[in-house]
Amino acid sequence: MARLFADAGAVGAMVVDLPDNQAERWQAAAKDAHLSTPRLVPRHLADTDLATVAAGASGWLYAPASTAPTGYRGPLDVPALADFTTRLRAASPLPVVSGVGISAPVLAERVAPLVDAVVIGTPLVRALMTVPEQAPVLTAAFAQALNPYATTEARA
Repeated sequence: MARLFADAGAVGAMVVDLPDNQAERWQAAAKDAHLSTPRLVPRHLADTDLATVAAGASGWLYAPASTAPTGYRGPLDVPALADFTTRLRAASPLPVVSGVGISAPVLAERVAPLVDAVVIGTPLVRALMTVPEQAPVLTAAFAQALNPYATTEARA
């Protein structure tokens, strides 16, 4: 499967619910196919477990902005996310990416200084599914909120 992804042009694949007994096989196949294998890292892990999870990742670490499920639209505990990203950076040199719960441009703006990249998914999909003509407007609002945090390389 990893080779199929790579041949299709993928550079990485994050398998969120991969059972531990299959992780080694997936990691080896992905490495052979030159795919990054980022990991979603739960906030509740102890520091020693963070290091273990991080050691099994390549590419980046995914730090959920919320402990709620994907699609969450409530407030974010930004100080708790800041603490978590600090712990992740101590456990690994990999970039930290955050998503889940970033439902509005103002939330993206609050999360951006804490991480290396921000993922916006559900709000854009929801807009596409309900009011498609508003999706570009929402995308532009997220881009405007995140632009001050973009690196020169990312803007090129």
